[in-house]
Amino acid sequence: MSLARSSLVVAAGTGLSRITGLARIVAIAYALGTSALADAYNLANTTPNIVYDLLLGGVISATLVPLIVDRLAHDDEDAVDAIGTVVSLVLVALTVVAMAAAPAIMRLYSLDVPPDRRDGQLAVAVPLLVLFMPQVLFYGLSALWTALLNARRSFAAPAFAPVLNNVVVICLFVALARVRGEDLTIEGVRADPGLLVLLGLGTTAGIVAMTLVLLPALRRAGQRLRWRPDWRNPALRTLAGLSGWTLGYVVTNQLLLLLLLTLMNGTEPGAVSGYTYAWLFFQLPYGLFAVSIMTTFTPELSTSASLGDLPAYRARFAQGLRVILAVIVPTTLGYLVLAAPIVSVLLERGEFGAASVDTTVTVLVWLAAALPGYTVFLYTMRGFNAFRDTRTPFLLNLGESLFNAALALALVGPFGLAGVIASYAIGYGAGAVVALAVLRRRVDGLGGRATGTAIARQLVAAGAMAVVLVALTRLTPTGGPTGSLLEVAGGVTLGAGVYVAMLALLRSEDLAWAREAMGRSGARRRPDAMS
Repeated sequence: MSLARSSLVVAAGTGLSRITGLARIVAIAYALGTSALADAYNLANTTPNIVYDLLLGGVISATLVPLIVDRLAHDDEDAVDAIGTVVSLVLVALTVVAMAAAPAIMRLYSLDVPPDRRDGQLAVAVPLLVLFMPQVLFYGLSALWTALLNARRSFAAPAFAPVLNNVVVICLFVALARVRGEDLTIEGVRADPGLLVLLGLGTTAGIVAMTLVLLPALRRAGQRLRWRPDWRNPALRTLAGLSGWTLGYVVTNQLLLLLLLTLMNGTEPGAVSGYTYAWLFFQLPYGLFAVSIMTTFTPELSTSASLGDLPAYRARFAQGLRVILAVIVPTTLGYLVLAAPIVSVLLERGEFGAASVDTTVTVLVWLAAALPGYTVFLYTMRGFNAFRDTRTPFLLNLGESLFNAALALALVGPFGLAGVIASYAIGYGAGAVVALAVLRRRVDGLGGRATGTAIARQLVAAGAMAVVLVALTRLTPTGGPTGSLLEVAGGVTLGAGVYVAMLALLRSEDLAWAREAMGRSGARRRPDAMS
């Protein structure tokens, strides 16, 4: 399967998972809004998600894929089995420790919360976090099995699996809103242990379903999960060496997220929920497109790095960077112009009122500003991981995180919630520039003038699109769901058309890659193409 076609398959699955993920957020927002219960639920549910996004879903996956590719290339199935067994055992231990630490974690999150809000939040958030923490085990198994599938160039099942999680949570909150809507307050849940357990276990059940559905895909890919607790296997020593820096990377990110969530939680009621809802919009283009490209390019980058073929590595990395930015740049400008109508159209109903819209829009605007830097930074980290280098990503991430933390502490006082999120945008922007410079020096270039010219064309095309979007918002009737819907529908349609037309006018080579992906997607698929 070609890179273009593989990326399209991943994008299709990821797209469906992101769309259902949006529906999940709509269901949660409808049932809870940005209430005190919403903050308690989202804050508790954020913790295992942080572990997945920053450790298991990103960093360890990036570490495992190159290592497993290398072992499979040497027909070392015993090493692969040992990795799978030992990682699973470590995940069980981490899950138990995380469950025991739940009360302490929630108290840290609540350090800056006024006492009148803190007690109610802790009474609900702590037991919820205990019920959510088993997700860490299943997130970890999902990341491990995804790495095994990706190493065998099987991408579709992991991309489609999150749909099951979203469907379970959607059903849970739609049913709760219809049947127990009057009890969905922090006082109501605090007084009803059964409802509390239903919220916790119902949410965790979605993660379990998302993980177990990967087992048939592993069998189809020819990967057998054999029990081999061989702690002395050389591959595990290699993994331990790589994961030492990875652990430092994760600890750094966890401390930063803890700080940012604590600062947000102390700014205003509903801040954490506003962040949670805005984060979905932020992750939509990143997860739908950027992750698809990163996922399919990582094995190729790893192969080039393993062979010492730097020209091929530079060409692949530069191609991935250009294709990613071709979507991320216009999406960023689109969010900046259309944030308010997007949030209003999709979320403003039920318990999610005008105040919730304002909070979420504030976060989304600043997260949108962070999108290019965030995406490029994480893509560049995968570039280092392809060389099985986790030390450099740790050092770069440490610098970015310290800079981000210092900015957040400086800006939260004068600017509140907006200052916390602004630090995120500034930090990742600076981190991306530094990371690219370091990688460029290591591999002696990243496409040079050709890459710069391609990105310049994207910026010109996106700028023209933004001008058209601003004009459209001035001409479209404002107020009410109709006006917002017209702005969003018209903006997306017209904006995309203008952007693509400008790229064609500027003779952008990135359109050729997109045409290749579309053309090959229509070709007849092999029987195992969707495995």
